[in-house]
Amino acid sequence: MPFLTFKWGLKRSITGYGDAEARREQRIVDTKAMAAEWMGMFLFVITGCGAACAHGASDGETRLVVAFAFGMAIMVLAFAIGHHSGGHINCAVTLSLVLGGEVPWYQGIANVLAQLMGSVLGACALWVMFPCEADMTTTLGTNIISRPFNARHAFFAEVFGTFLLCFTVWETAVTPQASCGKNACIAIGFAVFLAHIVLLPIDGCSINPTRSFGPAIISKLRGCNNYTEGGLEDLWVMWAGPLVGAALAAMFQYPFAPGKTKKDPQESK
Repeated sequence: MPFLTFKWGLKRSITGYGDAEARREQRIVDTKAMAAEWMGMFLFVITGCGAACAHGASDGETRLVVAFAFGMAIMVLAFAIGHHSGGHINCAVTLSLVLGGEVPWYQGIANVLAQLMGSVLGACALWVMFPCEADMTTTLGTNIISRPFNARHAFFAEVFGTFLLCFTVWETAVTPQASCGKNACIAIGFAVFLAHIVLLPIDGCSINPTRSFGPAIISKLRGCNNYTEGGLEDLWVMWAGPLVGAALAAMFQYPFAPGKTKKDPQESK
């Protein structure tokens, strides 16, 4: 048996793999899921970061526009590709689902690679769409820690925001006890919106390392005269905070998950 095999399309749940074909056949990487995650991240960077490039995020009004754009982008794209890949569109969400046993590690790695590629190409598309003088962020929507905040503030903010997102995913899209069904994407989109409302003034709100990756790299390569320094230097925070938040969400959802805790003897009577 080969270490990994590749197949276009597997039966799956709303978040990742279902319980039938994918769990019987070992180490099958779903290439359709990879393509869907690439497309989702590509469009997410264009719509979310594109809204930031077009409007900036310097006051309450523009921050509300950007927060709404990111939240609605996740909701729309999760509905659009969820049936192909689970609609992660975020390597932190992917990590949380891998740690919680919903997605195999090898599919998780494949999804993250596709997300990174989509982020870079999405940032390249923004480069074409927004010349330097028209980019209100000057960095294609790169996450940069704002004054008077520092890396410690941003790290804990990212942990909080990503925990909110990933815990919402677990308790709406994953658990069979949820009443929202396929409408979980609405709650997830609004979780992204809420996180952006809080985190935008701190560091532009990442909660999604793959979303941060492409704009940070491409905006640095673009070489605008008005480029704002700090994106690459702060990128480690946009990875460390969300990944910790994702791991905490996978841990804290465990006692809420049906069948994963010991039953009270009185409940069986």
